[in-house]
Amino acid sequence: MTWRSARSMRPVHWMALILLGLLGLGGCGAALPTSTWSDLFQPTAMPQMTPVPTPPPPSTPTRVPQETERLAFVSERTGNREIFVLNVDGSGLARLTNDPGNDESPAWSPNRQQIAFVSDRDGTPNIYLINPDGTGLRQLTNESQGAVDPAWSSDSGQIAYVAVRSAGRVLMILNLADGKRSEFSRELADLARPSFSPDGRFLAFSALDPDGEDTRDIFLTSLANASRMINLTNAEGDDDHPVFSPDGRRIAFQSRRDGSWKIYVMNVDGAAATPLTEGVGDTINPSWSRDGQRLAFAANQSGTFNLYTMRDNGEEIQQISGHRSNEVAPAFPSPPRLPVIATLAVATGAGGTRSLSLVSQGQEQTLRARTPLIDYMTPAWSPDGTKIAYAANLDGTYNIYVMNADGTELLNLTSSEANDLHPAWSPDGTRIAFESDRNRNWEIFVIALDDASNVRNLTNHPGDDGNPTWSPDGTRIAFASNRTGHFDIYVLDMSAGMKLRNITNHPATDVFPAWSPVSEQIVFRSDRAGTNELFLVESDGRRVQRLTFDQADNTTPAWAPTGERIIFASNRSQSVLRRPGTRNYGIYSFDLASLNIEAMLVNERSHEYPAWRPQQRQDLRP
Repeated sequence: MTWRSARSMRPVHWMALILLGLLGLGGCGAALPTSTWSDLFQPTAMPQMTPVPTPPPPSTPTRVPQETERLAFVSERTGNREIFVLNVDGSGLARLTNDPGNDESPAWSPNRQQIAFVSDRDGTPNIYLINPDGTGLRQLTNESQGAVDPAWSSDSGQIAYVAVRSAGRVLMILNLADGKRSEFSRELADLARPSFSPDGRFLAFSALDPDGEDTRDIFLTSLANASRMINLTNAEGDDDHPVFSPDGRRIAFQSRRDGSWKIYVMNVDGAAATPLTEGVGDTINPSWSRDGQRLAFAANQSGTFNLYTMRDNGEEIQQISGHRSNEVAPAFPSPPRLPVIATLAVATGAGGTRSLSLVSQGQEQTLRARTPLIDYMTPAWSPDGTKIAYAANLDGTYNIYVMNADGTELLNLTSSEANDLHPAWSPDGTRIAFESDRNRNWEIFVIALDDASNVRNLTNHPGDDGNPTWSPDGTRIAFASNRTGHFDIYVLDMSAGMKLRNITNHPATDVFPAWSPVSEQIVFRSDRAGTNELFLVESDGRRVQRLTFDQADNTTPAWAPTGERIIFASNRSQSVLRRPGTRNYGIYSFDLASLNIEAMLVNERSHEYPAWRPQQRQDLRP
C-alpha cells in the first residue's frame, strides 16, 4: 500500500499522512431497523398502474398471435388433477401426467429442461420431476408428512419447497447436484409459496403475519441470512403466491383485500401495490412470462377456473383455455439467472493525481480526467447503481462529491477545509458515511444527501478512525481504528446504543474493511502474515480466514453485488520486486466458491479502489 498525503493548503500531521493513504478505500451500506425493506436493498420507482377489470370468459379461447411460449398448468378435465402443457395461444395441448393421484403446482426449471410438481400418488404429497415431453418421471422428495410448493433457483441448481411437519411448516432448500436438503426457515407460521429472486439473492414467500389476526402476508428474506426478513405487504386481508418479475424489480401476487382474490403487482421493496384485476370472482396464481411483459393467471368469473394472460399493467386480457373443468396454476418457464454485469468504478493513474473511470466488458470510459493538480479517488456506487460518490481535491483539500453514473449533475456534498475521504452509501441511499480529519484527528461522520448541514460524528474518539463500511441490514458500520495503538477492525452497532466491538484485535495493521452485501462477512487487509494480504472475518469476530497467499501488495477489497466474489487491487503482475507501494496495480477477482483468482483489469496503467456496480436495469447500464 502506498502511503500518500492529501494535497492540502495547510500543514498535515504525520498521522494524517498515514491515514490519508491508509484510510482511502471503500465500503457501502446503511442504518435502519430490520422492520423496513431497506434492510435488504434499494427501492426502484415504478409507474402506477390502473386496475383493469377481468372480462367474462368468451365461449372460445382468444388466440394471442406470434406467441409460442409454453405454459404448464393443472386441469381436472380427466376427473382428477393432472399436469398439462399448452402454447400461450391455446394450441399444442399435451398431457404430461397420468395417475389416479392428484398432480399439481407445476414449476418449470429456468433451463426449461424439467418441470417440478406435487403429487400424492403414493398417499402423501411429495415433489416429483418430469421432462416437458412427459418422460423421465422421478420422485425428488420423501417427506413423511408431505412436501409442497416447489420453486426453482435461478441457476436451476436448487429447489425450495415447504415441508409439512407436526410442529408446523418448514421452508427447505434441496441441492439437486448432491441431493442434500437444508432447513432454511421455520420462524413464521404456515409458510407457503417460496419464490427465488432472478439474481439468486432473495426468497419471497407467504406466511401468517405474526402481528396480525391470522392474515397472510408476503415476506422477503436474504438467502445469506434467513433470520433477517421483512413484511412486504402488511395489509388487511390475505396476500399469497409471490412471484418475482424476470428483471427482479417487481413481485406479482394474489390478494384478498375486498372479499375476493385479485392479482396485484408491487415494487420489490413492497411499495406501490396495485391491483391488475378487479370485478366479480377470483383471479389467482400469477406467473410472469420470460420477457416480463405478460402475466398468466387463473380466473373463475364464469364459475369455473380457466387460464388467462394479460400485459404487466393489467391490459389486454386474453383467455387461453375454456374447458368446463377447473384449470389453474399456469406456470411460464422461469427466466434464467439475471446476469450481473461487471461494471467497475476505479481510480486510474499513479501518485497523487488519478482519474475516475468506468470499466465494463473490457471497455474503459473516463468520467473525471486527471490533471496535474487534481486527484480523484475512492469511488462508491449508490445502492441503485445510478450515482457514484467519490473524494477529490479540487480546492486543495479532499471533499466528497456525488455524480450520476454517466458523469453528469455533479454535487459537492462536503465543503470543509479539512480532508473528507472514503464515502460509503447507506443501503437506503439517503446518507453517506465518510472519514474526515476536521476534528484534528480522523473520525467517521455521516451526512444526509438531502441536507448537507446534517452531519453527525459517529466515533468521536482521540484515536484515528476511518474506512467506514455499512452492514447490509443498515444497523452497523465497520471501520478501522488505531485507538488501541494499532489498527484493528471495529463494528459500531447503531441499533444497540452505539455499542462498539473490536472484531480483529491483532497486533498487526488491519484496515480497509468491506462488508458483504448479502451476509455477515467482512473482508479486510492485514499485514499479519508479513505482507499485505486479504482476510475474511465474521461480523462478530469469529472465523478469521486468510484468502490470498503471495508476496504482492493485495489491498482495497470490495464485493461483487451477489457476494460471490471479492475484487481487489494488487501489484502481483509486476516483474519488479513486489513490495507494498510499487506500481503497477491491477484489479483482480477472488471467487469464494472455487478460491480462484483471475485478472479483471490489468494493463499498462495503474488501477485502484475498485467498486462493482450494484445490479441495475438494462437502461441504466453505461
